[in-house]
Amino acid sequence: MFLLLLFLEEVAALLKTWCDVVSYNPKKHNVYPYIFSLCPSGECIISVRSVVKLLNRLSSYYLNVKMIHMKYERELIVSFLVVVAGIILFFLFQERDTAIRMTVRAAGLLGYFFIFLAILSSEYMIQMKKVFGRPFMNIHHHFARIGVILILAHPIFIAYQFGLSVFLPVFYPVMEFLMLAGRLALYLFIIAVLAGVYRKRIPKKWKDIHALNYLGFVLVFFHAWLIGTDLQYGLMQIIWLAMALIVVAVFVHKHIMPTPVRKKNAGKGKQEKKQE
Repeated sequence: MFLLLLFLEEVAALLKTWCDVVSYNPKKHNVYPYIFSLCPSGECIISVRSVVKLLNRLSSYYLNVKMIHMKYERELIVSFLVVVAGIILFFLFQERDTAIRMTVRAAGLLGYFFIFLAILSSEYMIQMKKVFGRPFMNIHHHFARIGVILILAHPIFIAYQFGLSVFLPVFYPVMEFLMLAGRLALYLFIIAVLAGVYRKRIPKKWKDIHALNYLGFVLVFFHAWLIGTDLQYGLMQIIWLAMALIVVAVFVHKHIMPTPVRKKNAGKGKQEKKQE
């Protein structure tokens, strides 16, 4: 739904540009003479005007859809998250197990989901406040707290069954490292969280350390993908892969893209708001 609206927004911008173009009088303006040089003036002008009317109607329709989307944006987002969480829980109960094993699996699955939401929320700081009426940090920290607690609960319950060795990372061989990558990911999450908590003491470095969340998330993905009980289902695999790809995209946008470009775009936005 969101991707469709984003696409429609780009189409609307293109339609507006086209309407501006065809509104030029070719006798007074020579900016776009090639538009009118392709056919005789009379019939061509009528045809262009008809197209412009149609495009204006489409633009109006898009604006109406966008207004509805903005009005119910919060409800749509919450509903989407509830549906995804419901799908995760549905497949969780497809494999009945002992109470402790069910708790282990639930903590792992939902921990992954809430860490994903915490990372994703960092990409939409301004939108978070507009939609939910709360500061970004408030929402981000709620998701992060729940995710970290669940991620911590996952190995603690396993240790209750198999001992403290589950907290020892394994680095070799590679396949075993990936299968047990959640062990290393646990420590990366802890370090990243501590960097966020003590960010005022390390103002220049905390963001780089906090970015270990991304690596931890990818490691958890491999851990769940290779030995996760609930990832034997196709729909769960699609959801897990989609979340991993989105996290990678957020990382690229926030940490790989040139910082001057992002700052320049942000500066333009601020100047436009001041002018308004």
